[in-house]
Amino acid sequence: MSVVHAMLGNAAVTAVLALFALAVGYTCRSPAVRHAAWLLVLLKLVTPPLISVPVFILPASWAEPHTDPTRPSLLVTLFVPVPTESGRAVTGGKATSLTWWDRYRSIGLADCVFGVWAAGTIGWFVWQCRRIVRFRRRLRGAEDVGADVAEAAARIATALGLARPPVVKVATGIGSPMLWGVGRGTVVLFPRELLGRLAPEARDTLLAHEFAHYRRRDHWVRVLEFVATGLYWWHPAVWMARAGIEAAEEECCDGWVVGGLVSSPRRYAEALLATVDFIAESRRPSLPPGACGAANRDARLLHRRLAGIMHADRPSQLRGVAGGVYAVVGACLLLQPVLRTTTPPEVTELTRPAAPVPIVAGPRQVRCPTPKKSVEPPAWATAPAPGGLLTAVARDREVVLRGADGTVWALGPGKPTALAFAPGGNRLATAGPGTVVRVWDTRGNVLAVTHVPATSRAIAYTPDGSRLLVLDADRGISVCDPSTLDVLSRWVVEGPANSLSCAPDGQTVAVAFGSWLDRDTGWVECWSIPDRRRIAAYPATGPVGATRFSPDGLTLVIGSWDGLTAWRSLPDGELMAQRQLPKDLVAATAFSPDAATLPLAPPPLPPAPEPLPVLSSIRESGPIVNR
Repeated sequence: MSVVHAMLGNAAVTAVLALFALAVGYTCRSPAVRHAAWLLVLLKLVTPPLISVPVFILPASWAEPHTDPTRPSLLVTLFVPVPTESGRAVTGGKATSLTWWDRYRSIGLADCVFGVWAAGTIGWFVWQCRRIVRFRRRLRGAEDVGADVAEAAARIATALGLARPPVVKVATGIGSPMLWGVGRGTVVLFPRELLGRLAPEARDTLLAHEFAHYRRRDHWVRVLEFVATGLYWWHPAVWMARAGIEAAEEECCDGWVVGGLVSSPRRYAEALLATVDFIAESRRPSLPPGACGAANRDARLLHRRLAGIMHADRPSQLRGVAGGVYAVVGACLLLQPVLRTTTPPEVTELTRPAAPVPIVAGPRQVRCPTPKKSVEPPAWATAPAPGGLLTAVARDREVVLRGADGTVWALGPGKPTALAFAPGGNRLATAGPGTVVRVWDTRGNVLAVTHVPATSRAIAYTPDGSRLLVLDADRGISVCDPSTLDVLSRWVVEGPANSLSCAPDGQTVAVAFGSWLDRDTGWVECWSIPDRRRIAAYPATGPVGATRFSPDGLTLVIGSWDGLTAWRSLPDGELMAQRQLPKDLVAATAFSPDAATLPLAPPPLPPAPEPLPVLSSIRESGPIVNR
């Protein structure tokens, strides 16, 4: 499973957990319970998928049913100009510049969405790290508090049960008392200007509020928010969870201040209002990343806090039914949903019935209706695996594997450009759509996924299965590891390349060239895979769509797109035979190099037509006279 798929699965589960947290918020008044509910939402976003759970909800066939299967379909082929190294395309023998639209069409929608996601993530972390660096520079002038404030802080920390309370410092340029930092560098910052406005009792309530944040370890929750927001900045549940956590934390800390200390609720409320008034006068009222503030300017939250201060109690731990529910929900964080396609039922064709027999009842004639046949979605290419135990069927919107017993496994949506079976027949590699390359097992599970630099066009295994070659639209040939799809090497060829075929020794690959823009030009090049150099080139009478080596490596079969096939001896390239074959044989081999539809031996020439006996008798009878 790729990282992107795992993150998308976490995002789907997070949406469900957000609905659960909203329901808890509407039905439960305890801020500790609401805080735990929203905290689960953020935890799920950064929890790795330790246990995969398949969810069979995708349709087995993504193709629309054809209302009239007997009607022939119209195949439209689009030919895109092939770019050269200078960024120009060859059209009709002339070089023309590629437009922005030509470059945009080669990029898939999924690639664009992933690019926007990655750009937003990088931008978020760069922006927040810049804010953190600027805030740390501002704190260089922070000083220790006086003896009276330090003594009050020690007394409050003892009352809250803190053995090692954070250091309290005063600083300028901040708008609110805050807890900032993680680990040993955690400090409580107090605005220097605000400290002179508050009475000692009001000051102690704000210090107790920040110590309550430290006691609850809310500064570590800020780290979780920082990471989750950067990775899932586009997810609405992230921003909902941050707002819910902030509100619940402030209410919990208010309960610790009023319920855990002997302080006047009125003095505490006045201290909060004075802090809000000071924030309004400050030029920089916003908190830096990772800070826990004592007050904010959210009117609704402030009203709820002031109303709750008058009857706040120390928040209790999660117990009883609530603790059990959250334990079960927390265990779900380890699960990862994997969307699977449902296995379609085996498609069987009904035998064609005999001609309907009319049944006469009196003067009226009644005919029996002809039963309808179950029609399978049309396939535009098929490729059998070595040994014939499996067959890959490429349809309009999906690729399926069909076993010898008729069992079908759907590999999911996506029309590939080419596919190839591993020599053992236990794996299948698909290229496309777009730049994606996947490797599947015989049960339809994805084993590896990668992306090539441009739109993939062809794919082929070496005979020993140790390497996988991928040809892309930029004329690049990537040599990948067949298990992990890591790129081992890559080189670029010159010309409009169409397909690949590996020699039996696994050291040479034949590349077919040609474009319909120039129907009289085509050729085949043999390249050394280890040395990445061209060994030989063989001409052809037209654009070449596919090639194939003989098992001994002494014959190269070259098939043009129009079906004209040539047999050349290797390594001299001498033309041995040339035959006109159906175009479907060439197209099937180009789609899957191991389909082996091109014959190794040239078929016999058709016999010469014999003269018709009718013409001979006419010649012997002499001229014919019209009467």
